[in-house]
Amino acid sequence: MGRESLEKYIFENQLSSCMNNTKWTELISEITKNKNFNPSVNIKYLFDSENNELFSPVWWEEVERDGFNLIEWLEINPIKTTHIGRLVKPKTEDFSDFIENGLKKHSIPFDLNDGIFKVYGYRRKTT
Repeated sequence: MGRESLEKYIFENQLSSCMNNTKWTELISEITKNKNFNPSVNIKYLFDSENNELFSPVWWEEVERDGFNLIEWLEINPIKTTHIGRLVKPKTEDFSDFIENGLKKHSIPFDLNDGIFKVYGYRRKTT
C-alpha cells in the first residue's frame, strides 16, 4: 500500500487520525512490559471489510512492519486465562488496572466497553 493510496482512502472515508507511530510504540511497550501477561488483542486494519472478532496474542514486530498507520482499531482483552486441565475450571487474572494505567500514563485515548479496551488508530465520521 503506497502512501498516496492510504491518504486517498483516509480522505474518501473521512477518517480522523487518533494515533501515530510514537503512541503505538508506547502502547505496545506498556502492555507488554509485564512478563506475566501476554495480551490477547483483536486488530482491525483499514482495508479489512470484516473483523473476525477473535482475540489472540500477536507478534508485535509483524504489526509494526506492516505499518501502524494501517490499524483502524485495536482491542485489548485484559483477562489472562490459564487452562489447568480438562476437569478443572481455568484460572483467570484481570490486568485491567495495569492496562488502564499504561494507557493513561501515555495519554492514549481509549474506550472501555464490557471490560475490553479499544484504541482507535482512526475514527470514522458518524452521521
